Amino acid sequence: MTSPTPATPGGAAHPDVPAVSGKLHQPTPANPQFPRKREVAAALTATVDAATPAVSGKWRSPLRRAADSPRSGHLAAALTALVAVLVAGCGGPGAPGPDEKVPQPFAACAPLTGGAATASQPSGAPSSAAVPDASPAIGASPGQAASAGARPAAKLRVVDLPELSLPCLAGGDDVRLGELRGPLVINLWGSWCEPCRAELPALQRLADSGRVPVLGVVTRDDRAKAAWLADELRIGMPAVYDRGGTLQAALGEKVLPMTLLVGPDGRAAVYRDVALTDETLSRLVDQHLGRV
Repeated sequence: MTSPTPATPGGAAHPDVPAVSGKLHQPTPANPQFPRKREVAAALTATVDAATPAVSGKWRSPLRRAADSPRSGHLAAALTALVAVLVAGCGGPGAPGPDEKVPQPFAACAPLTGGAATASQPSGAPSSAAVPDASPAIGASPGQAASAGARPAAKLRVVDLPELSLPCLAGGDDVRLGELRGPLVINLWGSWCEPCRAELPALQRLADSGRVPVLGVVTRDDRAKAAWLADELRIGMPAVYDRGGTLQAALGEKVLPMTLLVGPDGRAAVYRDVALTDETLSRLVDQHLGRV
């Protein structure tokens, strides 16, 4: 007697379950929806090889093991989708190709390397000597700022710039941080830091205004990634490269972004709060560098 064909919950026979006669199962017919295992392995490996050789070496063995599994047909679609995700992560629309030239968006650091206060002044900007005496100095207390007729200054830690030399991303001589004199704004940023990305345009606008020069410090980042981000955001202010985060470590800080407001004496107020806006940045310059 032939056993009835198993039914689905709706009562219809499942098309992939064969009828059973006695103790013998009929051979399962090949499902045309899925290729054979070797074809799956070859197709997946070819897909990865064609997409990116750098990824294919890493993923070839796992893909072949998966393709040789008993359920290779069922895994084929999922593995193919995985490959697509991996390829998208390695590059996509707008991502630089392997032969695409890295942009050079940063300005020269030469105007900042003279060490004198006048060397760090942009063209047309007032010198530090022209700053009114009533303007609060770096580290002024809220009471001092209020007595000068300004809004209360934020209480920021004041530090001496460390004796570090960092390479300029535009080439030329290294920048000796300990010799820099203000008024000057130094901003530590990285392409991996979301708040940094948010505040960079405000810093560039400050630099473009000629009110005070701005120096970027690309921190714990890849040169090319920083250059691509700067090019995308149209950031052209001078920048130095600090691959190991030596300035950040010397200042005893662990998070980015961080902004230093450097006075004429080379001492700097450290701001490391939320991402800067145009208004906040202008207020900090007023309070800690005077009304330049």
